[in-house]
Amino acid sequence: MADTQSSSLMDGLHAPDVAGPAPAAKPRGVRQTAALGFAILSLVVLGVVLTRAVQSHSNSPSEMSKRRTLVDSETGTVFANHPVSLQETVPFTNPKTGKRTLFPAEACYWTKDGGAKLTPTYVLLNEAVGKPGPTLCPDCGRKVVFHNPLPPAEDMLKAAQIDAK
Repeated sequence: MADTQSSSLMDGLHAPDVAGPAPAAKPRGVRQTAALGFAILSLVVLGVVLTRAVQSHSNSPSEMSKRRTLVDSETGTVFANHPVSLQETVPFTNPKTGKRTLFPAEACYWTKDGGAKLTPTYVLLNEAVGKPGPTLCPDCGRKVVFHNPLPPAEDMLKAAQIDAK
């Protein structure tokens, strides 16, 4: 008669009686290390690209045209970078009061001593609200006009150097 005993793949293998030390981790191969480095670099590059894309969208001419610096004609409050609806017309609605008292501001970059400054004084033009006479900057006393011109480039550069100190 033939032997009827079946064999198993597990024959001859016995569980150890005492747990020994854990096997040492195998050092990563050069290919694994390179792949991990490439993956990390790819994630960093993707992050930079996405950040730049978002920034360029928010600085696009289309997005910038939807934001204005406005002055409230009743209170003089400046609303910098205020969103405006394409359907809304001047005067714009003040979100705090609900009144249509916001007008485009003109920026004056001059100082009292005739120099330039980097942070402008925002001015509401008299002609925008129907007042007679020229509009004078409350900071420097100069006449402010529609599309008020900047000081000369060398004066702006000097102001930037002073501001950097």
